[in-house]
Amino acid sequence: MTIPPLWLAAAALILALIALLVSLSLHRSARNARLTRERWFQSQMERLERENRGLESALAGFGRHIDQLDEQGRETLERLTQLNARIDAVAADDDQPGFGHALRLASQGRVSVEELIEDFGLSESEARLLMRVNRPDEDRRPPR
Repeated sequence: MTIPPLWLAAAALILALIALLVSLSLHRSARNARLTRERWFQSQMERLERENRGLESALAGFGRHIDQLDEQGRETLERLTQLNARIDAVAADDDQPGFGHALRLASQGRVSVEELIEDFGLSESEARLLMRVNRPDEDRRPPR
């Protein structure tokens, strides 16, 4: 039995149509998968860009904070330098020889107001003030 050529042509045409439909279906699936991947990558890129902007903002804030700390450090150093200069000026003051020694004795409670006046040449108000500052609960020590 021989198959007429018309039937063979029809069968070939049907097989070609089926192959074309399968090919189109595979092409659509591949295209949909590609679009899905592209959307996912796009969403990831947007997320990374948002994170990057947040990090840049935080870094800028951190930089401003560091600048403030630097400024505070410079101000503190300047004040410390001024205080050291004052301390050096007081220590080098020759108008009141022995004042540092009088101050130490008063803070240790080893001298009276009268002794400060007699031994160190302080006025009575200076001696009382020195005693009051160093020994607020005792205005004067009994004489020895």
